This record gives sequence, structure tokens and C-alpha cells, in this order.
Amino acid sequence: MSVRRISKKFSVQSVEASELKGAKFSLLGESTEAYAGIPTEVVDEDIEAEDEDNTQLNLFEEDDKTLPPMSNWFGKLAAYTGGIEPTVGETKQLKEKQTKSSDNKRLGTILGVFLPCCQNIFGILLFVRVGWITGVAGAFQTFLIVLLCCSCTMLTALSMSAIATNGKVPAGGSYFMISRSIGPAFGGAVGILFYLGTTIASAMYLVGAVEVFLKYICPQASLFGDITSDAALFNNTRVYGTILLFTVMCCVFMGIRFVSRFAAVSLAAVLISILCVYLGVFTVNPSRSPYVCALGGRLLSQDFITVNGTAQCHKNTTGPIYEAYCNNPEIATEESCAFFNANNISYFPAMPGLTSQKFFENFFESHYREKGKAYDNIDFPADRKYGQGSNIADVTSSFMLLLGIYFPSVTGIMAGSNRSGDLTNPQKSIPMGTILAITMTSLVYLSSPLLFAAICDGSVMRDKFGESYGGILLVAAFAWPHFWVILIGSCLSTIGAGLQSLTGAPRLLQAIAQDNVMPFLDVFKVITKRGEPLRAQLLCYGIAQLGILIASIDYLTPLITMFFLMCYGFVNLATMLNGFLKEPSWRPRFRFYHWFLSFVGLCLCIALMFISSWYYTIVAWALAFAIYKYIEFRGASKEWGDATRGLQMSTAKEAILKLGNKPIHTKNWRPQILVYLPLDENFQARHDRLLDLVYQLKAGHGLTLVASILEGDIIDRRNDMIAAKAHLSDLIQEHRIKGLAEVLVASTIDEGMKNMAQCAGLGNLRHNTLMVSYPEDWRVDCKSSGSKLSKFISTLRAAQACDIAMLVPKGIDSFPLSKGNQMIGNVDVWCIVHDGGLLLLTSYLLMRNRVWRKCHLRIFVVATEEDDIVNLKKDMTKFLYDLRINASVEVVAMSTADISAYVAQRTASIEQRRALLMQMKISTVEARCDPQLIVDQHRKPSSADINPADIVKSNCSIDSHKLLPAISATSTESSDQSPDHATNVTNTSSSDSASKEDTKPSNLKPDTESNDKPISNHSHHCTVSFATGSNVAVSESDKSTNPKENDANSELNRGINEFTFSPSNPLTKLVQKAAREAGSKEEHLLNKAHPGRM
Repeated sequence: MSVRRISKKFSVQSVEASELKGAKFSLLGESTEAYAGIPTEVVDEDIEAEDEDNTQLNLFEEDDKTLPPMSNWFGKLAAYTGGIEPTVGETKQLKEKQTKSSDNKRLGTILGVFLPCCQNIFGILLFVRVGWITGVAGAFQTFLIVLLCCSCTMLTALSMSAIATNGKVPAGGSYFMISRSIGPAFGGAVGILFYLGTTIASAMYLVGAVEVFLKYICPQASLFGDITSDAALFNNTRVYGTILLFTVMCCVFMGIRFVSRFAAVSLAAVLISILCVYLGVFTVNPSRSPYVCALGGRLLSQDFITVNGTAQCHKNTTGPIYEAYCNNPEIATEESCAFFNANNISYFPAMPGLTSQKFFENFFESHYREKGKAYDNIDFPADRKYGQGSNIADVTSSFMLLLGIYFPSVTGIMAGSNRSGDLTNPQKSIPMGTILAITMTSLVYLSSPLLFAAICDGSVMRDKFGESYGGILLVAAFAWPHFWVILIGSCLSTIGAGLQSLTGAPRLLQAIAQDNVMPFLDVFKVITKRGEPLRAQLLCYGIAQLGILIASIDYLTPLITMFFLMCYGFVNLATMLNGFLKEPSWRPRFRFYHWFLSFVGLCLCIALMFISSWYYTIVAWALAFAIYKYIEFRGASKEWGDATRGLQMSTAKEAILKLGNKPIHTKNWRPQILVYLPLDENFQARHDRLLDLVYQLKAGHGLTLVASILEGDIIDRRNDMIAAKAHLSDLIQEHRIKGLAEVLVASTIDEGMKNMAQCAGLGNLRHNTLMVSYPEDWRVDCKSSGSKLSKFISTLRAAQACDIAMLVPKGIDSFPLSKGNQMIGNVDVWCIVHDGGLLLLTSYLLMRNRVWRKCHLRIFVVATEEDDIVNLKKDMTKFLYDLRINASVEVVAMSTADISAYVAQRTASIEQRRALLMQMKISTVEARCDPQLIVDQHRKPSSADINPADIVKSNCSIDSHKLLPAISATSTESSDQSPDHATNVTNTSSSDSASKEDTKPSNLKPDTESNDKPISNHSHHCTVSFATGSNVAVSESDKSTNPKENDANSELNRGINEFTFSPSNPLTKLVQKAAREAGSKEEHLLNKAHPGRM
């Protein structure tokens, strides 16, 4: 909606052009940032302005950089994909398709979705394992296995349909639906597992094809002896599987066209084979059925009882059975002969036809056995030398293991979504075609174990490779019209499924690499001139070769089950989250879904994983977690508006609302630090060592907000604000701080700090600590009205008004790096009075960091001469023990007379100082730079004070009640620092209660270390000084409610600020002693240890 220029005679005198520049409309009550939940990528587009020379003639002009014309906007809206974006390669393919003739054929529901899904779902397991599973588990338990698997896929199909219809679905299929629905980290992890599952599935298909070839089509092709032995079968499978894999990969290298043509042949083969199987079920009878021979219920191999082409199933002494059990000296034993004499021999049809007797015999009875045990008549040991053949269990069987073996037969439900780019109407065809395919295949799978149980003898179904009836595949033995139809059809369909897997898996890997979520996959982005991902194909070839070397379907299927169940589980998770959270952008056209059904599907997937194989499940989840963490820490940052972010927002909102505005209990208190980090003109941090200090306090596990303030107007400095915020975010990541970045544009820094202190945080996540750097050069420009000192004092007053503590590091640019050397020495905390444990907690949190971990914490308790020093030390030691803090305790006694004598001189000293300044004719501006006058002016008045009106007014003021008593600490660093290096950190926190005049005075504990800050009546503070070659000292004073005590506190601090040293004053002695140890003068030491004097 752009209003073009009009005639010159129209003018707007009351509105300046600068006020209209950048104005934005709102459409239907929605901000231009998002139209009814549509991402900004759809609506934002840079449009060049026309006739820029005459823009001043426009009555109104929109910001063309943010808003497109309505025609372009609707064009973009028509291409909205609901957050599912194609990769670069797929975008090029889509553009090429759009340039072709408009009458290009598109696929419908049947050809585009239904038939491909059927082809991928019907696999080798239906032909080679379903009968065996039915014989081992029984028809009822097999039906439960099939029902669980089909229910899982149906619930997943409902969830997938909801995702697929929530916007346009590009070519790319399952990976794009998952990654754009649950985020790049989860999507990438599941995408890799889905890729591995698809690649290993191709190996399973080829191993199955080789098994059909060697076992049922051409056993004479064995290269390693008797094919009935496991070792020979595995070795033959490895050789022929490698040859077949190479042949199939050559077909893959030829391109997608050849694969598509062979897919039609494979689909026809599988459909014809299944039709022949069902025709055989209803036409089989004893005359068409092969016969089997059993001794005591154990089937005997057809080759074992056949002599000269005739089956010898009898107990005659001239027969092969008697010879093996009783007459052959090499294998016959007394036990085997007794077994022969005790059991009868029977000869009966393997598939007598549909009978209720067989059905009920095979319905409930199961025959789970360990590897090497016989399925029938377990009293006699199983041995292949007695002709028992494949009636001996070659793998350990149980309900859980059979479930893991069977599940891959129901996979392939996402074949239709992979072809969404070729569909006429994907939002209609994908749900309908997929659900229809699952319904049809589920009917086939559910009916097959029941029909097999009704027509086959149980022992025959347990004969895994059909050795008792001539080595014929079970379903081929009763198929109509001939068993060769099933053998050839199953072999072709299996090779076709493997070919499609090896074609789709490289494209899936290339799509994941194209998304730039995993840097180590960048090498697989490359495609050939024909658009083939050659490098990804070579990797798939290597992984499939490893699967071929396993050489057994029974060992491959559990792995495939884990990977596919992970994929299906996350599809259900994405739909469940979107449906439960009810995001505004969640508007699928497919209505037959519910978040609870998706939740059931997710639970079913997880349950099936643990039921199939708990150790494979742990491996799969561990692999997924490792990939997730890799993408989270090393992968590219992607924002796709996924359901995971919506869950985080919803959870955060509920947590904040539950916290409410109730006061935080002492046990739950933690430092929520608001860090003010000033930026220069190039948006570079001036004191980035503040972030090192914040990182070293990370043990508090509080919320950290790194903020900066820009002077100006938000309209003019919007781009600067974005750039500054991006730089702050980079600094946070560089210093490994778990926090947020924020930039505020305000008219002045003072106003910005006040607004930041008031508005930072939300609810009980409001910040309780403000960290700012100390103004080192405050004397340089203190004569100006907007000096750094004035801004600093304004910040202190704002923090006190907002009832938050302050951390004011001095010399922060020399502060130890978080990645630097460890500090060695002592950290001494000087306790004047108990302040509630904040000093101990701060020291404890700091020492938990690696930099300070080697330091030892010492607590110095200051007491008067009248106090019981022994009991005081004992009580303090017990107090630290109860707090679980390891520290040593020392008690220092001081005389109260020293303090009393010092306090009596304070009022006279103030008056003398003022008179001296008047005699020197110091101007008002120069007087503003006198620290003591600043302190005196803002000190809280009392009965002993001079008249505040007589004090020189100053803009560079320090409000004494906003500052707190000092704690200084020093330690020795193990790095090569200069001896005179020092860093000061001042921690200030305010109190909630005001002093009362009628309160009884408390015992004042004087400071025994250099303390140049005025003692507040309402708060406390701590100063931590890290200096080489000196011990650590920490001193503390608490608030007082007695006016005389307040005066005493102020007198003590004023004396320190004026550098008044008395030989009888213990403070003087301590300072002089420290100066001698450091090898410096008293004045130099005080400047280093004192944050208030330069």
C-alpha cells in the first residue's frame, strides 16, 4: 500500500518529512512484523524507491525497505510454505519445473502416494519371516506384534498428515517436516538417524535378496560348502551381497531416471506376488501341498530322508532314519537310539488347507527357544547330524526380539511425502494416499498370520528355511499358480526396495548438509552436473557394505527398528507440541488428528524401542543426544519457528506466572546480575573484562543480562541498536556466559540507566544486582555538568531507589581472565557485623570458579576488647560449618576508645575544612572536584552535622547513603603480573528498611583496613582488591539506626578520606604495615586499595 506523489500544489506544513520517514501501516490490526502468524520472510522484501529525487513531493511515503506493495505481498503470501523451506538445490529444481510447459504431467493420489507407499511397505519380511514368526510366537501373539506396529505407523501417519497440510510441502519429505517442526537440533539428530536407518535398510533388502537366491533359487551357487550351515550361509551372503550392492550402486550412479523405471517393475512384482499368495491360501489342499516327515514331533530334513529321489519316512532298519539314530557308529548313541525307539514317525502334508483345527492349534501356543535349542520335543538334544535341519533355533527368540525383527516390514510410510514436489495437490494427496496405503497393507499384515496359522502345521512354520519340505520358501510352497512366481517376484521387489533406499538416502544426507546445521557434513553438499550427490552416494555405499558384512536379516532388523522408531516418535512429538500449545501458525487442513493421539503414538514408539531391544535403544538415544549437542554447540544458528521454541515460551510463561510477585525466600536467592557494558562509536566493548567477572560468578546460577545504552532517538538509531545487540550477543557467546543481551536507546545515559534499572527483568526474574565499571578518570572532566562522576553517582542513586545491589569493579581491565592462570593465595573476609551472609555467599561463589579455586578462604571477625573472643570464634566456626563453607576463622580485637576519640573531632574538622577552602578562594567549580566536600554534602544529616545549606552545591555529587561499607581482598596470582598490580571490586546492595530514631544503638565494629567509602545508614557494601604480594582483607559494617552511631560511622570514614593518621589509631598501624610489606608509600597504597580516591 504505497501512496505515490501528488501535485506540487498539495503540501503539508505541519508535518516534517523526517517525522514521516520510516512510518509503517498496520494491516488488520497486525504489526508488519507478522501478518496473522505468517513469518516475516514472507512479507519482508527490499523494494527500491522510485524517483528518489522527488520524494519531497510525496504527501505520504511508506518505508519501502520494510513494506512491499500489496501486489507483491499477495504474491509472496501465495508462496507461503508454513516454515517448511526447500533447500537450495530443490529451489533450483522448482524454478526449472516452472519454466517448462504448463501441461507437464503431475501425479495424483494413487500414482504419487498410494502406490509408492505400498511398494516401500511391502518388503522381504512378508515373504521370508512372517510365517516363521507365526510358528514361533503363535498366531495370537503375532497378531499383537503386527497390531502394535501398524498402530504405530497409523498414528504417525495422522501426525505426519497434520504437519504436511500445515503449509506447502516442498520436495524433501520427512526430514524437512521434522526439522522445521521441532527445530534444527532435534531435526538434524533425527535426520541423521533416519538416514542411517534408510541406508542400513538397503543392506537388509539386499541380504534378503541374496538369501532368497541362495536358499530357494540356486543353492548350488554356494562358494563355501553346505548352505545349511550358518557359517557357509553368512560367508556366501557377504560375497554375493557385495556383488549385488556394487551392481545396484552402478544403477544408482546412472541416475534417478533408471531407478524410476525399475521401480515400476519392482512394484508390479510385489503386487503380483502378494496376490498369488492370497490365491494360494484359498486354493491349497493336501494334493498341492508338499509332505514332511517327523520323528517324535521333530521335522526331518528332506535331503536326510531321501534316497535315490524317494522319501524314506519309516522305521525300517534299512531306512536312513534308523541308520542315523541307531546303526551309524560315528553319530549314533544309546540316547539317540532310545529316542528313535520311543517316538513314532509321521508323514503328513505341510499345508493341508484351511482348517479350524490347525488354526486353534497354532493360535495360542508359542515356542520361544534359546539359540541352538530344538523347537519341538525339547527332551532330546538338538543336533543337525540327525537330520533335524532348520527345526533348531538359529537365533534366540522372544516376543520382544520378534517385534524388533518384524517392525521394519511396516516402514516406508513417508514415501509419498518424499515426492510432494511432483504432486498436483500435496495437501490432499499425502494424507489420503498415505492413510489408504497403511490401511491396505495393515489388512494384509494382520490377516497373514491368521491365514498362515489356519493352513500350515505349526512345526512347518517353525522350519525357518523349509528344509523339511525341499528347501522351498513357505509362502511360495502354497502360492498359486507356482512357487517360482513368488521366488522371482520377491527377489525383484527386494532388489527394487534396496535400489530406492540407496537412491533416497544420499539425497537425504545432501539435504541435511545443505541446511548447514552440521559443519562436518559440508563436504556432502557437492552435487554433479546432473544433480546427483556423488559424495553422499559413496558414503551410503560404505555404510551399506558394513551392513552386508553382518549378513543376517535377524541382526540387521533391530538396528533399523531403532532408527525408524526414533523418526516416527519425533513426528508424533512435533504434532503433539503444536496441537497442545495451539500456536497461531498451527492451522493444518487435515482435521482428523488430535494432540493426544500423537502423544499415544510417541509413547508407543518409545515402548516399542525398549520392547525390541533396550540396549539398542540406549545406543540410538545416545547417538541422537550426541548429534543434538553437536548441532547445539557447533552447528549453524537456525530459526524455523519450531514447536520446541513454542514449548519453551509456554513453559517460561507458566513458570513466571507461578512465581508471581511473591518475595524470594533466602534459600532460593541468587545473584541476578544486570551488567552495563558501555560501547564505543564502533560498538566495541570498553570493559569486556566485566564479562569475565560475571562468568566467574556463574555458580550462582542466576539470570544475567548484558546491557548497553545508546544516546539518541530509537527512530534514528534503530540499525545501530540492532548492530550493538548483535555484538553483545557475540561477546556473551565468546565469554561462555549463559545470559541475554539488550540495548536501550535513550536521550541520555543517565535516563537510560534509570529506565534499565527499573524495567530489567520480569516478575521474580527481576535483577537484584547491577554491575558497572568504576569511572577511573572521573577527575578529568568532573568540572563539566555531565561528567562521568555525575553519571556514576546518578547510577548509584537509581540502584538504591530500585532496591538492587551494585557491583562496581575498579581496575576491571586488569582483572584476571576466565581462561587465564589460577590465583594462588588467601581470600580474607573481614566481618564487622553480620549482614545476613551475603559476603560469605559472594566469596563462596567466586571461589567455586577455576580461577579462584586454589585460594583459601579466611574469615576475620572484628571484636571489641569486652567481647568473649574464644566463644566468638567458636560460634563463627559452627556458623560456617552449618553453612557448609570451608574457611578458617580468626578474631581481631580492637579498642573502642580509638573510635570514640576519632568521632569527637568530626564536626570541628568539617568546619575547619570549609573555612580553609574559603580562605584559599576556591571557586564553586573547583570545589566540585574535592572528594570530601562531595561526601559531606550528600551525607545524611544528623544533630551533630553542620548545616547542609552551607556546603558548596555540586553536580559531581556522591550520595553517602547510597554507598556501603568496604570489603577488600587480595591474593597472589600464579601468572607473571607486576607486583603493584591491583584490581578493586565494590559490591553494593541496598536495604529495605529505614533507620528509626528510637532504636537502641548497636555495637559499632570499626574497620581495620583502608576504607575510604562513607558508611551508609541504610545499606552495606564490599570491596574486593586483588593485588600481588599482599594478603586478602575484607571488612564489613552493618546499618545502624542510632543517630550518634551514624555520626560515628561518618566521622570514621571522613578521617580515612582526609588521610588523617594517628599513632594510636589501629587503622593507621595496619595501613603502615601493609605499605612496608608492599615496598610502597602510604599514599600509594591507599590510592591502590581505596576505590574512592585517585
